[in-house]
Amino acid sequence: MLTKIGDRVLVMNYAHVAHNCRVGNDVILTNSSQLGGHCVVDDFANIQGMAGLHQFCRVGSYALVAAGAKVAQDVPPFSMVAGAERARLVGINEIGLERRGFDPAIIRAIKAATRTIFFSKLARKDALQKALDDNGGVAEVSSLVDFIATSPRGVVGSDRG
Repeated sequence: MLTKIGDRVLVMNYAHVAHNCRVGNDVILTNSSQLGGHCVVDDFANIQGMAGLHQFCRVGSYALVAAGAKVAQDVPPFSMVAGAERARLVGINEIGLERRGFDPAIIRAIKAATRTIFFSKLARKDALQKALDDNGGVAEVSSLVDFIATSPRGVVGSDRG
């Protein structure tokens, strides 16, 4: 029964962190963002204004949850999700990754893996394997695939593919 907030976390006006949440380091929770109980927000994530996370959701490292998004499933690392009715994956958080000093080759690999997993016509299991086969030497791609494969709630999807 512990809520834990990491180091260098910016919690702005009226943001709410419910019971039993874990918020990593260098996270930004902007105005009126809401975390339901038992949520996990990994390092360097950005939850923008009036975004809401359902209980037990997880937000991966370097992910961006757009203002007003309603999140009911896990948000993969490095991704950007938006949607007032239901959050959907709209791409990777490319600008955020650039600002954090990610190598352009790593960003390209994350983008390629994301396209394969979320925007191809492959079944999820096959898409995860293809992303690893094509980009598995990149640690960030491996962590993305592992996050998705081990998500108990499922992950936010795309409207395409």
